[in-house]
Order: sequence, then structure tokens, then C-alpha cells
Amino acid sequence: MVWWVAELILAATLVVIVLVLGPFIKRFGRSYAADVFRANPRTGKSYMVLMDIAYYLIFAAYILVTTTFERPDDWGETVTAAQMETVLIRLGGMLLIMGVLHGLNVLSLPIIGRLLGLGRDLAAIGPSPSPTSPDGRSRASPDAGGDQPAGEASDSSSAGSP
Repeated sequence: MVWWVAELILAATLVVIVLVLGPFIKRFGRSYAADVFRANPRTGKSYMVLMDIAYYLIFAAYILVTTTFERPDDWGETVTAAQMETVLIRLGGMLLIMGVLHGLNVLSLPIIGRLLGLGRDLAAIGPSPSPTSPDGRSRASPDAGGDQPAGEASDSSSAGSP
């Protein structure tokens, strides 16, 4: 077999893997993502669309970067064991990257879902009121009215001192 035929078969195999595995992963990941983003389904759908775009960009870039258009000097005109080893390493690299990125996505998705849900919960609650003391004054800032002389502390330990 001529060297470029092996390159063509590899490129076609990589494209088929991307086009078959992408929708496969998405189909089985929808229920997982729906569970993670159950508080905000629109955010989950948007996240899935963004992950699809990232998926296709990463793997299209891998295919384009690893494709060889000119026979390397150390390869013969016909396919050798060294060339087959290189082809299989490139194929394995693609599968390894897919597996690692998929695993990271599965592990990080609950964290991302929780963070996005937390932001939505905080926005729904609104600003929290500042805590007040029993006499109605705010504890967050000292009283600017000047009830206490300068230099005197406002805590209860100084209340009994002369």
C-alpha cells in the first residue's frame, strides 16, 4: 500500500470517530446534564451547545494538525511497520484526548451546575439586610451620631468601666 493511502484511511477514520462518538456521547449525556441543571434547564441546554462546539473544534484541530501531506523522509513509498506505528499512535492520541476531556467534563459538570444554580439562587433572594442590634442600630457600621466620646470602645466590656 502506498504511504498516502494509509494517511487517507487514518484521516477518514478520525473523522468518522468524531462524527459517530460526538452524537453518541451527547445522546447518553443529555439525561445526566438535565439532572445536573434541573434548577435551570435553559442554562443546561446552553452549556451543552457550547460543549458541542468545543468538542468539534478540538477534534477538527487535532485531525488537521496531525494530517501529513508530504511523505516524511524516514518513510518509504510503501507502508512500513514504523509508519503503521505512527498512524496508530495518532489514532490512539485522538481517543486518549477524547477520553480525558470527556472524563473531565463528567467530573466537573456537577460543580459547574452547582455554581450556576447558586448564582441564580442568590439573585432570586436579593440583597440580604444588614444585621441589626436589639436597639435597631446596624452592627455593620459604627454609629456616626457621636453617642460615644472619641476613643471609647463600643463593646460591652467597656460599658462598666469608669
